[in-house]
Amino acid sequence: MSLVVVRAIGWVTVQDRGRPGHMHEGLAPGGALVPELLTIANRRVQNADDTAGIEVMGSLTVRATERVVVATDVGSPRNLLEGDELTVSSSARRVTYLAIGGGVEAPVVLGSRSTQLSAGFGQILRAGDAITAGRAPDVVCAVAPFVDAPADIRVVPGPDTAAFLREALETLTSGAYVVLPTSDRVGTRLEGARLLRTPTPDVTRPMVCGAIEVPRDGLPIVLGPEHPTTGGYPVIAVVAHEDLGRFFAVPVGATVRFRLGPGATRAAVASGPSSLARFS
Repeated sequence: MSLVVVRAIGWVTVQDRGRPGHMHEGLAPGGALVPELLTIANRRVQNADDTAGIEVMGSLTVRATERVVVATDVGSPRNLLEGDELTVSSSARRVTYLAIGGGVEAPVVLGSRSTQLSAGFGQILRAGDAITAGRAPDVVCAVAPFVDAPADIRVVPGPDTAAFLREALETLTSGAYVVLPTSDRVGTRLEGARLLRTPTPDVTRPMVCGAIEVPRDGLPIVLGPEHPTTGGYPVIAVVAHEDLGRFFAVPVGATVRFRLGPGATRAAVASGPSSLARFS
């Protein structure tokens, strides 16, 4: 044991890059909400990018039970001695990461140590829980900067453009939306202008991380890493893969704006199904 949890507020879990390749078995990839930030924290303690760390959506205070090297995505590495305490908070972003030299030792399930509550893997860390350092080999890599919003988040229209009124995509990409506190790793709920739907019946289809589902109330939900593998709400657009990290880093209560990605035009979307109606 290297650390013990003194206090944990919110969602505090063990995460790595997830377990891709199991969608056909009804299991989403899961993994870190913002992998870029986990990578930054890992590189600061010379871990490989996909080494398991602690994802904090809230606040975490830990106490060292032995000498251990730790780092977050926002600060330099620290050498903690036995009895030293450290508090990590995600107040600046929706999520932050705590990396431990050697990684976090946790059970490997289907090739990943990630906690995936929707599948029953792992659990939320609470006061008194032990965090054990692993023995991952040292890897020296440069730390790449992370660029936050407010730059607009790019989206690819479709695939369910026929399920919305023609002006719905214009509405999505012309105003600001607020990240609601009811958001979690399954989906990010947004408050803003409602996206009006046609009477088209809901159709079950495969889902991906970043899909923007629209329930009948018209308020969009952006699916996260623990998304259901299929869904019945129509998808008006999908967040571009390169922008997923920036989107999920936007803190609760902050605003986010969307814009059409390169090559996507409202005229093409309004004309009906096309090559744009695909997942990114």
